[in-house]
Amino acid sequence: MPFRRFLFTALLLPVLPLVTSCKKPGESADTSPGQVILLTANASRPYEIAQIQTLQRLVFSRPLLNFKTLDAAGDAARQAAQFDSSLAEKPLAIFITPVKADAVSSGVLSAVQSGVMVIGLGEAGAELKASFSVTVDQARLGQMAGEIANRALSQKSKEEGKTEVTGRVVEIRGDEKDPGSTKRHEAFVAELRKHPGIIIVHDTPGGWKREGGRERAAEALRLQKQFDVLYAHNDSMALGASQALADQRENILIIGTDGFRGDEGGFSLVNTGDIDASIHQPLLVEMSWKVLLRRLEDPAFLPKPSYRLAPTAITPKSLNDLRTHGLPPQPEP
Repeated sequence: MPFRRFLFTALLLPVLPLVTSCKKPGESADTSPGQVILLTANASRPYEIAQIQTLQRLVFSRPLLNFKTLDAAGDAARQAAQFDSSLAEKPLAIFITPVKADAVSSGVLSAVQSGVMVIGLGEAGAELKASFSVTVDQARLGQMAGEIANRALSQKSKEEGKTEVTGRVVEIRGDEKDPGSTKRHEAFVAELRKHPGIIIVHDTPGGWKREGGRERAAEALRLQKQFDVLYAHNDSMALGASQALADQRENILIIGTDGFRGDEGGFSLVNTGDIDASIHQPLLVEMSWKVLLRRLEDPAFLPKPSYRLAPTAITPKSLNDLRTHGLPPQPEP
C-alpha cells in the first residue's frame, strides 16, 4: 500500500481558529523621503529572495520611500563594508540578516545611537543591539517536521501490524555550517528519537536549491534503495527530491520547509501533491515592516526588543482551513 496514503489518516492536526485580518496602518504618509535598505546574508537562497521581494513591495507601496538591497553572498567582511556604506547614506531604516553578528555589531550599535532604525532579522540578528529583532525558532521548524514524520510512521506501523514504530528517514539539510540548519537538524533528530525504531539512513546538504535536492535524493535512493520519509530544509530541495524519486514517489513521505505561496512554494506544492507537508516559516520582513510603520506613524512608540513568530504546519488535513482562514496572525507591535 502506498505510504503517502497514511498521511491523510495520520496527520490529524487541529483546526486553526478563524483568523481576522490585522488592522491596517493609518493612511497618512510621511512628508519626507527616506531610504530603506535590506542587507541580506545570501540572496541566492529562496527564503532570502522572498524576503527581498516582499520588502520591496511593501516599501514601494508607501509614498516617498525608496528601497535598496545589498547581498553579502555569505561574506561577513563584505557585509560589514556594506553596512558602513549604507549608514553613510543616512537611511530611514536598515534591515539586516547578518552573516556573522560580531562582524557588524559595533556598526549596528553606532547606527542605533545615531538615530537610525536597525532591524535584526533571524537568530543572528537577535544577537545584535539593534532597534529590535524578529525571529522564527529554527529548532521548532525541525521539531515540527519530526512530529509529522513520527505521526505518519506510527500510523504506518500500526496498520502493518507492527508492535514497534519503525522507519527509514533521509534528511537534506540546507548547509551543514549554517546555524539555523544545524538547529533544525538537531531538533528533528531529537523528535525522531522518541521512537528508537526510526533511524536516519542518509543525511546530506543540498545547498538550499532544487538541483541539490534532486541530486541528493537520487543519491540516497541509489545508496539506500528504500526509505520512508524525506525531510528537506526548504521547499525547493523538497521539490527537487520529489522529481528525483520518480516511481518511488508514492512510497515516500516528503516534508519541506518555508511554506510560501506561489508555483514553487510549499503551500502550493502540498496542494498539488508534489510534496506532502511543509512547515511555514513566516517572512521576518513582514512583521518588521509592521513595527516600522507603527514607529513612522507614532514617533513616541517604542518597539519591543524582539518579536518571535510561530511556524505553522501545512498538510493535506490543514490546507483547506488555511486557504479559507489564512495563516495565524502575526503579533501586534
